[in-house]
Amino acid sequence: MGSYRFAFASLVAALLLAAGSASAQGEGLEKLAGTTPQQRAGIQTMFLKSKLGLSAEQAQKLEAINLKYAQQMQPIIESSERPLMKMGELRRVQEAKDAEMQQLLSPEQYSKYLAAKEEMREHLEQKVMEKRQGGGS
Repeated sequence: MGSYRFAFASLVAALLLAAGSASAQGEGLEKLAGTTPQQRAGIQTMFLKSKLGLSAEQAQKLEAINLKYAQQMQPIIESSERPLMKMGELRRVQEAKDAEMQQLLSPEQYSKYLAAKEEMREHLEQKVMEKRQGGGS
């Protein structure tokens, strides 16, 4: 499960980093550009299924939601806009996804979803800091 956790953190870096330096955001966008919407949606679905305790119906709907928003994010990820501009657009798409997720999930599941997003954001920030500290030596 650890490798999925790291892969998930790498793939959603640009989606979850609401703050931080432009270089950290750029690194996340570069990683996203090398993936397909289907890959990102699949990893997100697998990760969230394990975290949220979903019913079969919820899992099916989650998969559709993840794919829908991964496809909406693809042109943003591939655009030639500056990373900070992309981040604003990606954040808007993510907010729409969160609203849809809130309707799909129970209040307890939605709290777990938000906690999982925060956990991944913190994990990514830690990895970026480790990379910077290692690169500066």
